[in-house]
Amino acid sequence: MSSHGDEPELTKAVSLELDATGVIPSVGGPETGEFAPIDSGKLEALASGSAHLVVRRGALEGMQFALSPSEQMTIGRSSESRIFLDDVTVSRKHAAISLVDSDWVLSDSGSLNGTYVNKQRVISTALLNGDEVQIGKFRFVFVLAPATGQ
Repeated sequence: MSSHGDEPELTKAVSLELDATGVIPSVGGPETGEFAPIDSGKLEALASGSAHLVVRRGALEGMQFALSPSEQMTIGRSSESRIFLDDVTVSRKHAAISLVDSDWVLSDSGSLNGTYVNKQRVISTALLNGDEVQIGKFRFVFVLAPATGQ
């Protein structure tokens, strides 16, 4: 939180690259819409059992957002969003992700352009490892880091 106490603390985007260069190159082309798999070595570097949204297309391509199991992670164009996406294709309060029981649930917040999982518009759905999430022109991959011993 800021020293003023009235501004939300934004979720910090961090790179999956161990050398912190900030970008994971996208091998798949826009012609196919396919994404290259995320390097398994990078996944092993993530905290055991953690969940992340990795930007695969959009202004923040290659960055990842760690999801918090203890709070709802709001996504939108509002500066109050925990995951701030600065683009007109994203509604101010676009969507939210939260841990419900053992499932990560993505819910649309009444956005104008909709929220998509694997190219299907959704109101609310449980995310599975590797699901593609589209919010505005941003495309993410939902990544669950393997739990220790798996």
